[in-house]
Amino acid sequence: MSDSFEPVKIIEVDVNGPFPNVPIDGALEHPSYGSVMCLVRNGIDPIGIAEFPVRGVVLTGEELKAHIEAQFPRAGFTKPRTLPKNLPYMDVVIATRDRPDSLARCLDSLLAQSHDGFSIVVADSAPSSDDTAAMIRSRYAGTGRVKYVRDERPGLGRAHNAGMNLVTADAVAFTDDDVVADRYWLASIAANFARNRKVGCVTGLIMPAELETRAQWWTEKHGGFGKGFRRREFDLDGNRPEGRLFPFTAGQFGSGANMAFSTAAVRSIGGFDNALGAGTKARGGDDLVAFYSVITNGFSLVYEPRAIVWHYHRRKEIGMERQAYNYGMGLGAYLTKVAVEDPKAAARLVAALPAGLVHMLGRSSPKNRRLPSGYPQRFVWKERLGILAGVPGYFRSRAETRKAGAGSAGKAPSALGSSWQG
Repeated sequence: MSDSFEPVKIIEVDVNGPFPNVPIDGALEHPSYGSVMCLVRNGIDPIGIAEFPVRGVVLTGEELKAHIEAQFPRAGFTKPRTLPKNLPYMDVVIATRDRPDSLARCLDSLLAQSHDGFSIVVADSAPSSDDTAAMIRSRYAGTGRVKYVRDERPGLGRAHNAGMNLVTADAVAFTDDDVVADRYWLASIAANFARNRKVGCVTGLIMPAELETRAQWWTEKHGGFGKGFRRREFDLDGNRPEGRLFPFTAGQFGSGANMAFSTAAVRSIGGFDNALGAGTKARGGDDLVAFYSVITNGFSLVYEPRAIVWHYHRRKEIGMERQAYNYGMGLGAYLTKVAVEDPKAAARLVAALPAGLVHMLGRSSPKNRRLPSGYPQRFVWKERLGILAGVPGYFRSRAETRKAGAGSAGKAPSALGSSWQG
């Protein structure tokens, strides 16, 4: 991508039709879209992504159908699958901080789920005002589904633990306030817990909700969140990827914006680490530790592409450098925690270090092959520096957490501001 970036129209289409006419003008900062990114579905199953250039003011249904069928011939499609009935009841935890409008958009998508056996816990993390609580009371008090808990100290790990204090279901899903959930999201997650009691964690597909700016394009093409369209299972038995980096490369399993756990698995790993996550000196890593811990505690982790959420990436480039650094810090903090708490894991990490350096620094590594055109090299180095900074960052965050009286890392916060159910 160059400075002549044109925004990308995000759409989804079911190959079973109909194929709608799609308006392609009226982009956020440009007069029109230059291309389309289309999630192609066969009923509830995502098949893949079709990308193609577009011009004019309307992409007709006939043109859309021709593009889709050129990239995904219908002859290869099976009959659309259905989700099982009698799915388990679930709780959903959303951590939020000072984004009531974005949170409302997320809550609206959750209340439209195909699976109606669930309740929602909003964990308000060190808010600067009562705006979020007031919004929930005014808009969702009558639903009977939304619980609210407020934690006065920041930290994503703490917020997740605060939400867990109100969880009563046998499985709990976590998402962020900057996503919109597909209507089959929760049912697709629940089906995996119903299928196999060994499943301790389920992650899902994260699609971009918009690609209006170059910063969003860079995020999707370099970092991105999607892990593909094939269901995969990971464990310490027969479902191990090749290579020495498993299970340390926890980012391959999914992301905290789309993850779920059996309640038993969360409790077996001691909850989330209060010293990790956005809002702490470690800047991140809470989801990575949870994924790693679930697998090393004998559970299996399933990546389920049918469980889809749409994520609103940051629109401005000015925040991307900080985001790259924070991502690196979270990764470094996660690896530091693993090494400190498990000497055997530390030895395996040392043995895997050469492969890790190739993955991080090698020009032909899968990570660096994803670099989009025009992506600033300083962002790459910021992420690498962040990994190094994550080592002292974790120790500082852990010391601060303990000094604040939150107890040992991974325990639920002892003092919450308030909680109620609407």
